[in-house]
Amino acid sequence: MADYTKLTTEEIKILTTSYNIGKLVSISPMPGGQANSSFKLSTSEDDFILSVCDEKNFIEIDYLTQMLVYLELYDFPTSRLIKTRDKSCFIKYGNKPVFVKKYIEGEVSRTLNSSKLVRLGEVMAALHAVPPLGIMPKRFPYGMEYFNTIFETHMQNPYIDWLKQKNSFLKQSIDHEMDKGFVHGDLFWDNLLFLKDKLVAVLDFEEVCHYYKLFDLGMCAVGCCEKDGSFDMEKTASLLNGYQRHFVLRQDERKQLKIFIEYAAVAASSWRFHQYNIKYPDHHLAQSYLTLSSLADHIHGMGDNEFMAVFANPDG
Repeated sequence: MADYTKLTTEEIKILTTSYNIGKLVSISPMPGGQANSSFKLSTSEDDFILSVCDEKNFIEIDYLTQMLVYLELYDFPTSRLIKTRDKSCFIKYGNKPVFVKKYIEGEVSRTLNSSKLVRLGEVMAALHAVPPLGIMPKRFPYGMEYFNTIFETHMQNPYIDWLKQKNSFLKQSIDHEMDKGFVHGDLFWDNLLFLKDKLVAVLDFEEVCHYYKLFDLGMCAVGCCEKDGSFDMEKTASLLNGYQRHFVLRQDERKQLKIFIEYAAVAASSWRFHQYNIKYPDHHLAQSYLTLSSLADHIHGMGDNEFMAVFANPDG
């Protein structure tokens, strides 16, 4: 696994002198996170989150922080970046970037009810309405182009044979004329903050790109509509109902959505396989890709008529 940063109280105090956030009162390490070490800071002014980026370099964090500043212009519900006293978006701690955000009260929900999923769909539509910036990459960080990094290892593993088959299917099946836009790319349940049924923040815009909107919907279905190892199509319908309150999918988009959900599940499984079997081997997580590869097979095996039933109740 990555070598996550541990900061002393004194080190954090020194880092916060770059910010006008009041007198430091308390510090609490934040749980979770697969690319950052984060700490909750309570000050005389407010509560904040300080994050040390353990896997992203300065160029990547400059991009991420620019995205957060840009989304604030559209009042999109996400982290609000706190700039330094000299108006910088981040600072340096050794060879690692550090940035500060305002703390948002809320909690993650492993299981999302219909009301939360409808609201999530609406917020996704709001994101897709934001004009993409020219600096945004035109491909997804672990999309089909990324699969070659696994193939080139020449590892002998049944998963790699499976991934090659999926890659061939996706290349033949994806309609590249589908609309592209401002895509989050990682809308799993643990990147969402709720207060009761209100979605107060979408987090972790580290994979944001100018890519297929259907892929974003597909990844959200993978990350939020799974139940007992399969897709819960009622949950998927709720997500789409919310989205279509703002963007009604055309018939060709509805047909392609099933393929893009499969694509998203394959992409997410490839990231986990690479992360925990190649980049940072971890026997505890080495098999975690199987849940996602099973989801890809589940949606692949679903009949078109069965899948299209998710659009039967637009007012759900």
